[in-house]
Amino acid sequence: MKIISAEDKFAQPLATEAGALEVKKTAASPAKALELVFGEYSPNTQRAYARAFRDFQEWADIRELHEMESFDPLRMLEYKNFLKSSGKKPATINQTMSALRKVCKVLTEFGYLKHNPFKASVIRAEKIDSSASKGALQVSQLNAMIEANEMMEYDGRIASLLRFRNGLVLKFLYLTAARRGEAADLLWDDIVQDGSFQVAILRHTKSGKEQRIKLRKELHEELEEWQKMLQENNVVTTYVFPSLGFRTMGDKMCGKGINDIIVRLGKAIGLNISAHYLRHTAITLALELGEPLQKVQSYARHASANTTIRYFHDRQLLEKNPTDTLPPVSYTHLTLPTSDLV
Repeated sequence: MKIISAEDKFAQPLATEAGALEVKKTAASPAKALELVFGEYSPNTQRAYARAFRDFQEWADIRELHEMESFDPLRMLEYKNFLKSSGKKPATINQTMSALRKVCKVLTEFGYLKHNPFKASVIRAEKIDSSASKGALQVSQLNAMIEANEMMEYDGRIASLLRFRNGLVLKFLYLTAARRGEAADLLWDDIVQDGSFQVAILRHTKSGKEQRIKLRKELHEELEEWQKMLQENNVVTTYVFPSLGFRTMGDKMCGKGINDIIVRLGKAIGLNISAHYLRHTAITLALELGEPLQKVQSYARHASANTTIRYFHDRQLLEKNPTDTLPPVSYTHLTLPTSDLV
């Protein structure tokens, strides 16, 4: 089993770069099994899986796949500790171990490994120290959640739809400071052009009054791509973030459903958070970046400036639009081949 460079043949990430898994030229090679399972994932995700296994392979000095038969959860825990001692960040460690866990699961299910070395509870996610106790996250943590979403295991038939929707929910909540119920209620007809801006009309707000929020260019473009994906897959819905359940396909997703998405993405990188953390993060970062309190109050749609100022204190104020200065999250566009969801 040869080690293949992460830079080799990106056109076929799992069949070549993950060729680190290659053992023999057989009709059903491990690389082929992985390609079948992970083929619908984005190229970036496939490369991340392959790179994670290749790095582990080099650390363990594995030349043949059968050499992993002697590996047990303690051996995998040893590798996790090695990553920690190497200075890897908790989010990176969690993503690496998640990728390895999924690769080993596939190899076990296809019979290339007799035992899954991850099948134990001793390998737990790293806790991520953050400002989450105050309700605000770091941009690096948001990006880690997006990367974790790409590696997450979803229902195979609609995995790409679920992955795209859930990542977009995170970005929408962060870049608009919308509440979870407002996101759940959002209709495609509520996204309109207002002069030179694209805006989302929030019709069911906490105050009971209709409110408009500006959509950043990259966010609006991804919303358009999402709408096209739904149409290409025959998902008929008036909601921007619909349910994708078997019996509820296209129906409204409740606020709890929106929150569950963020809870799951947070747990994937060792955070215990809710959807409100994204709103809190957006408001806090806007103030930290020097946005005028009055503008941030309007952006957050707070009735009182006292509510807004609780998010941050004593910052120099600058004349800019809050949504224009929020640090962007990763925009990895997931592609989905046209198919019918019947």
